[in-house]
Amino acid sequence: MGKILKIGGVIVVVLIVFMVMAAFFSKLFSGSDIDLKSNNVSSGLPSRSIGLSSQAPMDSGAVEKISSSSVAPSSEIESTQDLSPADKKIIKSGNLNLKVDSADKAAEEISAVAKNNGGEVFASNFYQSKNNIKSGTVTVKVPFKNFEAAFAELKKVASLVIRESTSGQDVTEQYIDLQAQLKNRQAEEQSFVRILGQARIIDDVLAVTRELARVRGNIEQLQGKIKYLESQTDMSTIAVDLTEDANITVVDSWRPFQVIKESFNALLKGLQGFADFLIRLLIVIIPLLLLWALILWLIYRLGKKIYLKIKNRDQVSQ
Repeated sequence: MGKILKIGGVIVVVLIVFMVMAAFFSKLFSGSDIDLKSNNVSSGLPSRSIGLSSQAPMDSGAVEKISSSSVAPSSEIESTQDLSPADKKIIKSGNLNLKVDSADKAAEEISAVAKNNGGEVFASNFYQSKNNIKSGTVTVKVPFKNFEAAFAELKKVASLVIRESTSGQDVTEQYIDLQAQLKNRQAEEQSFVRILGQARIIDDVLAVTRELARVRGNIEQLQGKIKYLESQTDMSTIAVDLTEDANITVVDSWRPFQVIKESFNALLKGLQGFADFLIRLLIVIIPLLLLWALILWLIYRLGKKIYLKIKNRDQVSQ
């Protein structure tokens, strides 16, 4: 009897241990299944348990989680890539300050140099001083590979090179980073497109559509920045300041008839001013002088009369 009880107890213990282990492994495998499902969703692959059926709507938090998980690995890989030395992105520019015999002729030669090197005149501005010296600035854009050749040819236009300078800015790292971000956003967009094709509930469709609009906006911004960098690096800018040499003239232009005309005009203006003075003298000044003289004479006569009366009174009293 005792042996039977011992055997029964061992069997019970073995059954309990077996049930505990079965429950543990069942929970473990079910958790792994969930992880596999979430990985399938984040990678944009179809899954039978994606959670977009009519019974399991997808919330915005899940969409954001998918967005962040779908781009993290790609970002790290793309940011470590480098361009070859031949593909480096450099913004190059130059400045020249030149003395020339003729600004107009120099401008034509600068335009020809730019066209011969695959470029063009981007802007020009000229002005002329009181000494008939013409000055201005011509800005040209040439391909990056022809920058040095064009810069050397432009210096030959001058009779004297006053100042020259060049500068460059390496934006290769910024360009690579923008390209990596663009690839990540495009991959994210494709993931959302696949998720949108599997969505069945309006809330899910709206949530994924909002994310698609956001990603599309990011893509367009990145494409604009990349296009701007490419335009700045593909074409280099050279600004040329031109100043004409002062020309010494032996004989200035002389116009004697103009001098005679100006002299007659000055004489006529002088006579006109004298006539105006006489008119004002006769009509304004003389009458005013006569009026003041009359007032002063009346004051004098009145004062003299009063003085004589006082004097005669004093004499009678004595």
